Amino acid sequence: MPDGLCTIKVTEAYFDVTLDEEKGTPYEAGLAYGTAIREIYPDFGSGLEPYLYENIREAFPDIEEDFSPVEVRMQALFDSIDPHYQEEVRGVSDGLGITEHGIVPDGELSYEEFMLSQIIPDCLRPTACSGLALWGEKTVTGDMMGVRCLEWDLGSDRSMCRIHTVLRIRNHDKSITCIGFLGILDVISGVNDDGIFISMYDSGSDQEFTYEGKTCYSFATRHCLEEYSTARECGEYMVENSKYFTWSHNIMIYDGREVYCAEDAAGALQDSGEGFSALRDNTTPIMKGLSWDSPDSLCVINSFLTEGNYDNISGSRVNVVRFSKYNEFVKAKDKFSTADLKDAMTQEIVETDLYGMAAVQNVHRDNLTQMIIIDYHQGSVQVAFTGMEGVVDKPVFYQVESIPQISCK
Repeated sequence: MPDGLCTIKVTEAYFDVTLDEEKGTPYEAGLAYGTAIREIYPDFGSGLEPYLYENIREAFPDIEEDFSPVEVRMQALFDSIDPHYQEEVRGVSDGLGITEHGIVPDGELSYEEFMLSQIIPDCLRPTACSGLALWGEKTVTGDMMGVRCLEWDLGSDRSMCRIHTVLRIRNHDKSITCIGFLGILDVISGVNDDGIFISMYDSGSDQEFTYEGKTCYSFATRHCLEEYSTARECGEYMVENSKYFTWSHNIMIYDGREVYCAEDAAGALQDSGEGFSALRDNTTPIMKGLSWDSPDSLCVINSFLTEGNYDNISGSRVNVVRFSKYNEFVKAKDKFSTADLKDAMTQEIVETDLYGMAAVQNVHRDNLTQMIIIDYHQGSVQVAFTGMEGVVDKPVFYQVESIPQISCK
């Protein structure tokens, strides 16, 4: 944009966006972002709205024509996030030229629908994911490396594959880089200027969903990147605030020196006495019956793993299989380079049955959306973005342009 608040480069696989909040307010930066999206991708709204309703109907299977329960839930959660983020969202909405209101599937993206798009994990939750970190004796260089597999609802027409985005927000010592989707301002996966990489993962429980008095963990991850300089500080913040989040979940955090999984039990699960929040590292005892054989590594799936915590893995075949496969992948090789890690993560054939469902339970799954490789020795971030052809066995990894804060040097 002419004012320099937003620049968007269109690459082969993703949009490369920079917002400069050092030159303007959050609203002004958001306005520039929305205006730029409207210019380069005029079908943005018409692609996003049907995707939202696919997610709504999954979360509310009995809903018919009255979407007011969704709007009430969304509004309460949106109102809970930092005003800075609210102003950015309002700016993007205005820049997009959104004039419609209400959650109504009418082919026009409304302001409320756009707000909902910002907090899908907190409000509707169609995500999965897994991750792994290696360091010390398990890497060729001794420096840390990691992989994050984002498994997200791609949409029935793979609409999300059209809007992969690397978003850089410049804001002095609060500058961050997010790997997500066009127009979305939370942090699904992101890194800050101290080299902290953070990513979020589901960890379901049987507790009833509540939103009253709760807030959004997807924006809490962004708060961590903006405010803290170590992985431990981020993990402690997430655990300490876990009772205020809508769903139980895992947050993986590493900074090149330390790596943690914040097992965040939502308030209802804590109140029931069946689960608790914990900051797990590679020395934390894990649940009986599980095996992890490589000390200089940490794995995260969609279950809590800390010994004595809520057991949401025993009855989950997909999580049991993935955790076991990760364990076998890691112990099969003495030391990993980034090339070795890519090979390990893409060694499986992605198969589906006649109904389009996963034929076998893989680490490299049929709903993989982004696979992110972090290498602190090289100071590099590489991402495989699932394209319109769907998940492929051997994806292309793209070097994300210059994120110098990822480095052990």
